[in-house]
Amino acid sequence: KLVSISRRPPEHAPRPRAVGAMRLSPLLSAARRLRSLHFVPGGVQKYLDKALASKADALILDLEDSVAPAEKPAAREEVTRWLDTVDFGKKTVLVRINALDTPHWEQDLAATLRTRRPDMFMVPKVSARSDIERVGAVLERLEGAAGREVGSTGLLPIVTEVPQAPLRAQEIAASPRVEAVTWGAEDLGAEMGVRRRKDKDGNWLDIFQLCRSLTLLAAKAANVQAIDTVYTDLKDIAGCRSEAERAADCGFDGKMTIHPLQIDIANAAFSPSAAELKEAKEMLAAAQSQAGAFRWRGQMVDKPHLRQAQRLVDRAVDAEVAEAPVAPAWPEGPHHGKWFDELREGMVIPHALTRTVTETDNLLFTTLSLNPAKLHLDYESAKSTPFGKPLVNSMFTVALLVGITVLETTHGTTIANLGFEEIVFPKPVFFGDTIRAETEVIKARPSSSDPTRGIVTFEHRAFNQAGDLVCRARRNALMRRRPGSSEL
Repeated sequence: KLVSISRRPPEHAPRPRAVGAMRLSPLLSAARRLRSLHFVPGGVQKYLDKALASKADALILDLEDSVAPAEKPAAREEVTRWLDTVDFGKKTVLVRINALDTPHWEQDLAATLRTRRPDMFMVPKVSARSDIERVGAVLERLEGAAGREVGSTGLLPIVTEVPQAPLRAQEIAASPRVEAVTWGAEDLGAEMGVRRRKDKDGNWLDIFQLCRSLTLLAAKAANVQAIDTVYTDLKDIAGCRSEAERAADCGFDGKMTIHPLQIDIANAAFSPSAAELKEAKEMLAAAQSQAGAFRWRGQMVDKPHLRQAQRLVDRAVDAEVAEAPVAPAWPEGPHHGKWFDELREGMVIPHALTRTVTETDNLLFTTLSLNPAKLHLDYESAKSTPFGKPLVNSMFTVALLVGITVLETTHGTTIANLGFEEIVFPKPVFFGDTIRAETEVIKARPSSSDPTRGIVTFEHRAFNQAGDLVCRARRNALMRRRPGSSEL
């Protein structure tokens, strides 16, 4: 039976859980999809401000690892203030309490369980189901005092931080109040004394991959959400994206994040694309007229396929559909060229840059362009030419000429080079010649199809140190008008 989770206002009493439906507390609806759970160090306002402005599905207000022991009372007090005064909008709010083998965890619960928030508590270093029951017993007493419905506060245990926990992951995930489970490699690695956690290619070592898989299987067996652990290399955005996408492919529902740049990556990885959502809906629609397995678009479709399609559709409820990632726009930056509006016919522009041509310039350019002409490379053969020595490759000369002219003509103001009308070399260029250049505007006409641009014909001229013209190149360029120009 396929079950879709519909929205339920918080004040409604909990309904019996349907077979196959994901477990959600009475305070939540299908909107509580935990694609991205972002850590916020307890009591640090600037990190909270950034997190509130993000698109994270959930914020984890951390009272454990990010807070020094001496600062825990102050951090707890500040987090409590946040819970009472901050508008978290639609974000799910969790508080990560301290481990149960410390004197802090009960104080964390007592101080931070408010009337409406948090929605869940993250419980670290869980070793057995009895740990969850122990936290639940304290919460039951506190919920009544806080005016909350008893049993309404969810738990998210970390089920791999101590060696005895991973093989008990399923019983932990099936415990009361548990809505999701996650795993971690850092504490477990410290407990086991490992030298590293990933191999040289960035893949988890066997023991950690086992823990990851056990967490995923436990979550699915208990019908709760599976959350992948953090990606700790903050500079490796590509690696974070790859790991998040692999986790989604395996069936994880979300990922914890520790840097704002990781949030959108997680949201995209754990959201269906528009194409995937469309196909899933079409498959479910086609199934309405079928009594059993059926052929659809060249494949056999049975109950497992329909369950997967229904889960994908459910995941899209109240969540943005992921589009193909769009690279951020490259900043315009400063420009030194001239707008179309500034380029008048007959204008001559002298260029500031000059360049002395070297033997290395000629050798590299000629070999890179696969030009076998002896005139440029064979010094003995060049002795018998009218010049008596090698010539600089003329293609290098014209490339140098155009490059020298860019700064004062087209830097940051051109759209495209449309081609050359004429290139001539009145005099040869030799090693040691110093080149200067000037440009004349031959023609400038507005585009007939787009008022924001125009076509300009430039004539670039190169001279050597003796004043001899060594290259003349006439080219056409598509230029931009000045933004906001009155002629637009």
